Amino acid sequence: MSDFKDRIERLVGDLEKLADPGSPNRAVLAHLRRGLGSDPTYALSRAGWLFAGINPGKDEDAAILTAGLFAWAKGKCPQTKSWSVGRAFSQIKGAGDNRSVERRFIDLLDTDQADLDVKLRQIISLLARDSIGLDWGLLCRHLRSWAHDDRWVQKQWARDFWQFVASEAEAAQETETAVAQSQGD
Repeated sequence: MSDFKDRIERLVGDLEKLADPGSPNRAVLAHLRRGLGSDPTYALSRAGWLFAGINPGKDEDAAILTAGLFAWAKGKCPQTKSWSVGRAFSQIKGAGDNRSVERRFIDLLDTDQADLDVKLRQIISLLARDSIGLDWGLLCRHLRSWAHDDRWVQKQWARDFWQFVASEAEAAQETETAVAQSQGD
């Protein structure tokens, strides 16, 4: 796992360099975007150097999907260490009060591996719109295990989402109580 983690961290670093406006290789990001939802061979044939050393199969598939989603966000979702998709999605404005945000997140958790790229594009678009970051390396490691029998990734994302939505709601309640008390004095 450590070897995979190291290779993915290198991939994320390479993607961040490509997203730099001065990068001479920014066209690679367009190829990665275009490759989302298609045969992984498309991304490998145009940007295979990014995936050097990553094992073929689910490791490579997760890396290609992560790279495509990074390119989809066009650098608007900065690398934020230890932020899962659940934690990042909890930061969308009004996540705790907005039923459509909540439904979209639950729908993502129920998504099969085959449809994950489509659902994640929608989620990443929302995160990019609000410039909310996430840990791209963690996302890749999670995508690698999405179809695990015990669904530990989905459970982790759900815990992260609800924990931070609940803490935001508690903070808002404390603020309302403090304001009400100060107005009563």
